[in-house]
Amino acid sequence: MAQSVFAATTKEAATQLRVSDATLWRLRREGVLKAGVHYRAMGTGTARPPLLWDVEASDQALAQRSRRLLAGQQQG
Repeated sequence: MAQSVFAATTKEAATQLRVSDATLWRLRREGVLKAGVHYRAMGTGTARPPLLWDVEASDQALAQRSRRLLAGQQQG
């Protein structure tokens, strides 16, 4: 199993994934992207700390979500 690499800021991750910062926040809120798997907080003690992202893991999650959505459209 490959080790996660949390190296990209939210802005960098959004750019690499070709989505907006707001989309990343929405996908977090919807549970598509999960803490400890796709992102982690940088530091502690703040109400809303900056996040570091594992872009590869996030990209895989978005691809899997797209496949599920497309499969659902074809069935409906």
